[in-house]
Amino acid sequence: MSRLPFLDNVYPGENNFWRYFFTIILIWGAPIILGIMISIFFMTYLLTQGFDASYLVENFTSNPLIFMLFIAITYVISFFFLYIGVRYIHQRKFMSLVTTESRFNWKRFWKGGLAWFALLSLSLVLSLILDPGSLKFNFNLNPFILILVLSLLIFPVQASFEELFFRGYLMQGLGLLTKKPVILLIVTSLIFSLPHYFNGSYTILSVDLVLQAFILGLTLGIITLGENGLETAIGVHIFNNIFATVIVSHPEDMGLNMPSLFTSLSSPDPVIDTLGIAIFGLILLVIIFWGKKEDVFRLFRRDNSVEGK
Repeated sequence: MSRLPFLDNVYPGENNFWRYFFTIILIWGAPIILGIMISIFFMTYLLTQGFDASYLVENFTSNPLIFMLFIAITYVISFFFLYIGVRYIHQRKFMSLVTTESRFNWKRFWKGGLAWFALLSLSLVLSLILDPGSLKFNFNLNPFILILVLSLLIFPVQASFEELFFRGYLMQGLGLLTKKPVILLIVTSLIFSLPHYFNGSYTILSVDLVLQAFILGLTLGIITLGENGLETAIGVHIFNNIFATVIVSHPEDMGLNMPSLFTSLSSPDPVIDTLGIAIFGLILLVIIFWGKKEDVFRLFRRDNSVEGK
């Protein structure tokens, strides 16, 4: 067994390669197929009711609220198949993806989420003071309330699923192949960050988003292995997405104009933005592991190993 109990949660459980392959296909393939089927059914129904086809396509691809509802459906489906895969294909307790403890640690969830939200709020205040022209205040009550409600409903599912998959299922599974936690952190952070490239509407923004996602993924991975649980990572991820949608949004992010409190007008700078999130990541690590630095240092010891039964 390893010195990282979270990775040992794959035992007891069935860990044949085909089980991982089949589960991953289900998790990512089923939502695409079902999403296409639902979209076709929805579009067909509206067309039969006399709606204009070009109008429907334009609104479906550019309306942020419709887009968020579509994302919600796909992640609910993915979450369902992740549960099916872990519980019945791997024959493990679903909670083994989350923590080494018997129940969810809500204290960690709220501490991590609120700490990260506070750091992002601090960056907003500094931007308003130092460079007020980089932000546009565009509060509109009704759309804002709607996007807030949707965010509170959708992001707990979406962010929880991503943490459960990337820093739970994937990290624990790859832990069967490598004895080095550092490699696990880098590989899972890369896999997590690369899809963010397609969130940008042009290359510089795409690169910026990938780098920021990589640093955030690395930070959340360290916290997960250091605490032997996903609770803090889930909290940070949920609050991060809520902030980026409800408080400050970028109009070029996925080409959507979210009715957020503020809109960012600044051009992306991969160097500055990556440095900024790296500093915030370090501050978050200090907050989470204050008085518990040994929990982090043990991850990077050369004799740390992940050994099978």
